[in-house]
Amino acid sequence: MLFSTVLMWLLIAAGFVIALPALWLLARGLWPETVARQREVASRGLLKCFLLGLVPLTGSIVLIIVLSKLPKMGALAVLLGGIIVAWGFIGAGGIAALIGERLWPEAAPWRQTKQGGLALVLCALLPVVGWVVLLPLIAILGWGIALRASFMKAPQPAPATPVLPAVETASA
Repeated sequence: MLFSTVLMWLLIAAGFVIALPALWLLARGLWPETVARQREVASRGLLKCFLLGLVPLTGSIVLIIVLSKLPKMGALAVLLGGIIVAWGFIGAGGIAALIGERLWPEAAPWRQTKQGGLALVLCALLPVVGWVVLLPLIAILGWGIALRASFMKAPQPAPATPVLPAVETASA
């Protein structure tokens, strides 16, 4: 194997290690309520999320194949594929937040997301199994989590208890 090939794979891996936790931190900073809902969905179980994530996967594969076969639509297919993959990885931020919350319960929420995301991405660097199985699984789970979280109702704030005026009693 040439040195350039080894360097290419090393830089791709480094890109994933930097980009995915940064994407999850960006989502945590821009949409904290959404990430909290995604973390809640991820804590309820991942099998339903996986099965639900297969729907956008098959739909996007069909759409990208159709677009790539049309003349002069290859760039649109690549753009659409990138957006769909990014959406899946953003949804996987719920898994990163959940892992971080379970491993570092006393840390701040953004630190939990960062550290849980690093743990998740470093597992995806496992040769062959991580690249071929775990990384696509993270994206599929992310699609399912994002879909389930979008249908989940936002928690309603607790109603404020009315403040009653103090009643003074006359002392005799």
